Amino acid sequence: MSLGAFAALGAGVEAIDKTGKAIAALEKIMGWILVQPEAAAAELASVIAEVMKAPQVVNKAVDALFSVIDTAKPQLAILGQVGDGSLLREVEDKRPHCHQIWKIADRHLWQWLARPGVDGPDAQELRDVLATLGDADEAFFRELTAFAGAIQDVANAAAQLAMHHQQSEALALMTRVAPQLFAARKRANALALQLTSMQTKFRRRALGLPPEE
Repeated sequence: MSLGAFAALGAGVEAIDKTGKAIAALEKIMGWILVQPEAAAAELASVIAEVMKAPQVVNKAVDALFSVIDTAKPQLAILGQVGDGSLLREVEDKRPHCHQIWKIADRHLWQWLARPGVDGPDAQELRDVLATLGDADEAFFRELTAFAGAIQDVANAAAQLAMHHQQSEALALMTRVAPQLFAARKRANALALQLTSMQTKFRRRALGLPPEE
């Protein structure tokens, strides 16, 4: 397995961290958002639903490899499934896509933000967040696919070792990458909690409900 593939495993953590940083700006203006029109909050909940795919696909990719690690021997059938390219295709399909975020923002948010009176630093912060997420494929969302590709490479390398009767080496390879996978999963779950909290706030506002205590 190449050094590049090991480096690409860090892409999962990096993509999650960049996503969290981009979305954190919404927390700073949450008080302002929650007194804006209900329709704006509803659309922001939809944006968050798209971004939520980031931690979901990281966990999907990590769990695919974790399911193979066995104290007795590598499970060749599962290694083959992880390394056959289907995981990469699934992550690419199910990850957040910036064109979807633009599509959501174009339904209402950009028009609302262009209205007279919707101005000031909070409104500009929201514009900046939407612009960042709307261009996030190149910035960080595609790194999620690279992460899945690195996991696929690990599975293929481990399968090759196991098929040549090098079971202990195969397990050692997977054990070596486990800390990076754990780190990615931990960051992904932290981001998922953050996004869930934000989405709950937006949905309550969209329904005209008061903020939770």
